[in-house]
Amino acid sequence: MSRLLVACAVLLGASSAFAQAPAAPAPKAAPTATAPKTAPAAPAATKPDPRKAVLERTQAGLAQLPAPKPEDVKSIDSLLKALYDVISGPAGAPRDWQRFRSLFYPGATLVPLVHSPTVPGLHARPFSTEEYITLSAGAASTQGFFEKETQRQSLGYGDLVQVMSTYEARGTLDGPVIAKGVNSIQVFNDGQRWWVMHIVWLDERTAGIKVPTDLTRK
Repeated sequence: MSRLLVACAVLLGASSAFAQAPAAPAPKAAPTATAPKTAPAAPAATKPDPRKAVLERTQAGLAQLPAPKPEDVKSIDSLLKALYDVISGPAGAPRDWQRFRSLFYPGATLVPLVHSPTVPGLHARPFSTEEYITLSAGAASTQGFFEKETQRQSLGYGDLVQVMSTYEARGTLDGPVIAKGVNSIQVFNDGQRWWVMHIVWLDERTAGIKVPTDLTRK
């Protein structure tokens, strides 16, 4: 009995010692990988506003234009008279290209309709006012040219007017007619004066038909 008691005491003491021993530390969890920090997104590039570029270009063009003769730009009649006047003259006589420039709004074009020797149909050949001056100044040094309006039809809305102006061209003031055709001239009034915006022209030889008296398409 005493041996049993001793054995129980030993077992109880051992159990008590185990219970009082500090628990083994729990294994540490593996560190969680952190996602790399991403750089802040760059702000979206601002697209240029084409309206601003056009406005700036137009304002610069207006500032560079020579002042017009007030009588040239007071009406459609006076504007077209000045236009025909300034491109006409005898061979070797310099044209008043400053006056010519003053009639056109910045960005205006002058467009002959022509035939190509290789491709059928009509083809437009747009010139800026400066390109037209360069071309015409060279021709005027050796060739006379006189162009006059013979008839006109106009169609308008507010201060925007489309003028169909029939013309005759001669090599001398009273010489034979060398060409007939139609200038399609777009003009407008900005509240201060009349401007030429675009001209497109077609002559009878290129069109292959005579200019009709009523300018309707035949």
